[in-house]
Amino acid sequence: MLWYALVITLLLVVRNGQSAKTNTICKNDDIYAISSGTSFGECLEYCRHSINITNVTSELVALKESNGDQVKYPTFRRKFCFNSVEWQELIVLLDLEKFKMLNEIQGCPDCADGGAEWIEVNWSKKSKRVTFEYETLVDGIEELIKYLRVLREKYFKYL
Repeated sequence: MLWYALVITLLLVVRNGQSAKTNTICKNDDIYAISSGTSFGECLEYCRHSINITNVTSELVALKESNGDQVKYPTFRRKFCFNSVEWQELIVLLDLEKFKMLNEIQGCPDCADGGAEWIEVNWSKKSKRVTFEYETLVDGIEELIKYLRVLREKYFKYL
C-alpha cells in the first residue's frame, strides 16, 4: 500500500512540475482578446473604427467614433456573438512569438493623414499593440491582418 502511495505522489509531483514549466510559456491558448482598428487624425466624421474580440465572453464588439462633433457623430457600439469555431480560425493565424517580437510602430502610421491600422493582443496579464500604416501588411502577421480586415468590414456595415 505504501508503494502505491509513493508512486502516486511521485506522479503528481512530476506532473505539477511539467505544468509549471508549460505555464511559463505563453501559447495561443492563453490569448483572451484580440482587437483591431483604424484611425485617421485629420478627420471630423467617423475617424476611428475598431473591433474587440474576446474568447472569455465569446463576443465581438464593433465600435466607430468621431474625432470631432460628438453630437453630429455619436459613438456607435454594438455587440455580436463570436463562437469558438470563429475564435479558433482567428487564433490559428496568430504566431504570438512573432507578434511579440514586432516593434510597436511599423513604418509611419497616419503620416500626411494616410491613416493608421493597429492590432492588439491581450494574454496572461499582458498586452501588446502594433500600429502600422493603413492598408499595408506587416511581415509575419500578413494573414492575421487580412482576416481582421474582413471581420471589420463584415461587422461595420451593421453600425
